[in-house]
Amino acid sequence: PEPGTHIRPAGGDVEAGRVVAAAGRVLTPALLAAVAAVGTAAVRVARRPRLAAIATGSELVRAGSPLQPGQIYESNLTAIVAQSERAGAEVVAARTVPDDRAATEAAFAAALEADVVVSSGGVSVGPHDHVKGALDALGVREVFWRVAHKPGKPLWFGVAPQGALVFGVPGNPVSSLVCFELFVRPALRALQGAPQEPRPVARLAGPVARLESRDHAVRCRLRPGDAGMELEPGGPQDSHLIVHAAGADAVALIAAGTGEVPAGALVEYLPL
Repeated sequence: PEPGTHIRPAGGDVEAGRVVAAAGRVLTPALLAAVAAVGTAAVRVARRPRLAAIATGSELVRAGSPLQPGQIYESNLTAIVAQSERAGAEVVAARTVPDDRAATEAAFAAALEADVVVSSGGVSVGPHDHVKGALDALGVREVFWRVAHKPGKPLWFGVAPQGALVFGVPGNPVSSLVCFELFVRPALRALQGAPQEPRPVARLAGPVARLESRDHAVRCRLRPGDAGMELEPGGPQDSHLIVHAAGADAVALIAAGTGEVPAGALVEYLPL
């Protein structure tokens, strides 16, 4: 036999001094096994952020209940809870609140005990939008309100006196979905010590018109193309159409400008 045949040398798996579990990595089953295999009994980890979710609106009804005139089924809270858990957060509270100033303030007062608060609706300029006033009364400092992005223009962000990060995403369900991916998920990753993920890129299968004043998230289907995966824009893009959005695989991120982004252009996208 050749020298070394059928022999497993010391250090063949990992040599002395090599980092096995770098800071910011998720402890998967395989990585936990690797940590144990080198004799490490404990590792330093980040605590999962505690998150409270609130959906505002007197018209909201839990799925499964009969609808009365003027009511709709609640869907944003369902999505926010699922997105938060996928991003590593521990959801400690999730509730709906009617369009009432006192009820809104009481709900946020309780929610601010969490590390992160995400609310949907109530951040625009209508007479029943009480979120901004309630947060101001509770001493939450507004960092910004409104972003040059479609969907999601009324997005609100602030910091509570006790340190909670507060995100007010718009009430339209697709706006809520996209704003969470663009703004809330990166914050949750940062709170867990994880590095920011580079956004994937793909080529557009068809042209997309730009918006002059706002960046635009365009719903697309991912499909195999001649040079790898392609993004095929299609279907109605209105921000209230959550069933249509559920049929999309991704949103292509189109920068503001004039004219259109041609087919074949390489663009960043967010998986859905």
